[in-house]
Amino acid sequence: MQLENASFDPATVALMGRACDGAWHELRTKVFFPSLADERDIRHLIALRIMTAVADGERDFERLKVAALEAIEG
Repeated sequence: MQLENASFDPATVALMGRACDGAWHELRTKVFFPSLADERDIRHLIALRIMTAVADGERDFERLKVAALEAIEG
């Protein structure tokens, strides 16, 4: 599904927010980011990866976090 056409109910938006925060917290304990721009870019990538996974049907909190972290960590 393309994100431009996606819509999410309030519970799903809350899930995505928790997954983004969880992935960021986990990543932040492992990686030092030298600048705020780097942090913004990484947070943006995390959010996009989670939204894409949700748009594709994923609703499991842990799998959303893993998908985001895999996008960052390779």
